[in-house]
Amino acid sequence: MKKITLFFLSLIAVPTVSEAQVVASQNFDTALGWTTTTVTNDSGATINAWSRRTTGGAPACSPFAGAGMARFNSYNIPSNGVGTLTSPTLTFSGATYRVKLKMYRDDGYTTDADKIDVYYNTTATAGGTLLGTVNRSITLAPAVSGNGWYSYSFDIPGTLTGTGYINIKGTSNYGNNIFIDEVSVEQIPNLDLELSTFTINSIIPNGTTSVPIEGSFQNQGSSTITSFNLNWQEGTGAVHTQTITGLSLAAGQTYAVTHQDAWNCSPGLYSLKLWVSNINGSGADAVATNDQIIKSISVASNSVARLPLYEEFSSSTCGPCATFNNNYYNPFHTNNGSNFASIAYRVDWPGTGDPYNTAEVDTRVGYYGITAAPTLLVDSVEGTNFNTSLLQQDLTNALAKPSYFTINATKELSGNIMNVSINTMPYISGTYRVFAAVVEGTTYNNTASNGETSFHEVFMKMLPSATGQTVNFVYNQPTTTTLSADLTGTFIEQMTDLKVVVFIQDYATKNVMQAKYATQALAVNNTEFAKNTSLYPNPSTGIFYLKATDACTVQITDISGKVVYTQNSVLDGQSVNLSQFSKGIYLATLSNGDSQSTQKIIIN
Repeated sequence: MKKITLFFLSLIAVPTVSEAQVVASQNFDTALGWTTTTVTNDSGATINAWSRRTTGGAPACSPFAGAGMARFNSYNIPSNGVGTLTSPTLTFSGATYRVKLKMYRDDGYTTDADKIDVYYNTTATAGGTLLGTVNRSITLAPAVSGNGWYSYSFDIPGTLTGTGYINIKGTSNYGNNIFIDEVSVEQIPNLDLELSTFTINSIIPNGTTSVPIEGSFQNQGSSTITSFNLNWQEGTGAVHTQTITGLSLAAGQTYAVTHQDAWNCSPGLYSLKLWVSNINGSGADAVATNDQIIKSISVASNSVARLPLYEEFSSSTCGPCATFNNNYYNPFHTNNGSNFASIAYRVDWPGTGDPYNTAEVDTRVGYYGITAAPTLLVDSVEGTNFNTSLLQQDLTNALAKPSYFTINATKELSGNIMNVSINTMPYISGTYRVFAAVVEGTTYNNTASNGETSFHEVFMKMLPSATGQTVNFVYNQPTTTTLSADLTGTFIEQMTDLKVVVFIQDYATKNVMQAKYATQALAVNNTEFAKNTSLYPNPSTGIFYLKATDACTVQITDISGKVVYTQNSVLDGQSVNLSQFSKGIYLATLSNGDSQSTQKIIIN
């Protein structure tokens, strides 16, 4: 098994390909474009060492920009296995040049030195003049602060004339995969200051009122940088400008600065732009496309405890899956299952794969870029989980992260139709996707060749589909999502053994924001009682009144399931004062003897 790690926001830089004097560029959007060598993988098969990918697995990531990126398959290549990606023939015209690229760095297998070496060569063969090395692990050189895409440049020594080639050699230490994107070879301009990173989280925790604006820069030109203006702006608001002087930033040198004006923020969704201008007092530099970064930022209004989502990709034809499940994961699940939500997807390999594999499972496999079984993701991120202590540590880490969504969901099975009602209170604004996965507690009929005879939390159906329901959330505004699906034709063995796992996911970054098991929709014991009994007005600012034919007990539950208020013997027309509670969705249970009804109420 490979490692499970928690996903944190990365520092992201904008593309830095200049408008002119580009010798070659490759963004992998339509094809690999460059030539790859082959290598033997850990199954003994000969594969292309480099390949084009539209989504990344081990680690989970998306292209830096556009539709594609290149992957060196170090996750499946034994240690010391190498593969070279070689450019087409490049023509140089008597100037100095550099190679630029983006590389995804991650915190999986932190001591495994999976790396790339970048070479210039005069022939189309491996090797040549070594220009630089970058390790995949964020803790290895050059060390960085978090998972994500980073910009790297490598100057080719001397003045080049004629033809040449760029080689990017990947070396495996059997850790995670290496992903690169936006490779370019370009002439070094005279004046070019690159804004490399804009250091700000995409979600600002609740309670934060002031956020520093920080950036890092690199002199990508040949002239020394002595001064520049650093500017930032929120939306269409005021532009904050600070003049940075007294510099002597030579070619290739980096510089970091925190703007003198912090951003005073409040809950909401914002667009922040950071950019450089007036380089050396002469206005724009030679490459405008690397001068600014724009980021979308959510400021949270509140946070709640997280229920992590565990997604396992396994098969009853997979021997290592049986070892992992029987020795580690099943006992861990038995002891800790109340602390996380789980879905077990049955994949179609090795061999014929698990009999309970479905097209929706394959969609999730493709979405995450899963290439091996067993694979276990914790809130979308994979890492080491091959023993009990590491499984426990991953759970501890996941539970320590706040969530910015509260979910309350109910399920109701009517014949073969599963209906799910999802009430969400978001504490951040943004567009996310809502999923409801129908799983069966235990199955037996998908037994195959690996010796396992029972399987748990087995995926059966995703509502509304394997790609989820897009919802535009606005902080502090409750949202109800209703989903349903026909379970006819699924592999369900016992309709009474079904669970529904609801989760919210950032579909672009793959971050799982929150999860919840749906509870059984409360049955109304007396239809006439339910018709004649309710709290009104609804919504309300906090003062409700009871409509009833007889005295009732009123019990109020918050969206997390905690009983927050009880009032006995409430008469028709009598008030129920809930003004002391925060705005949001609550459940009111009204009862009299054996009669009971439940309604959703909103305090606004």
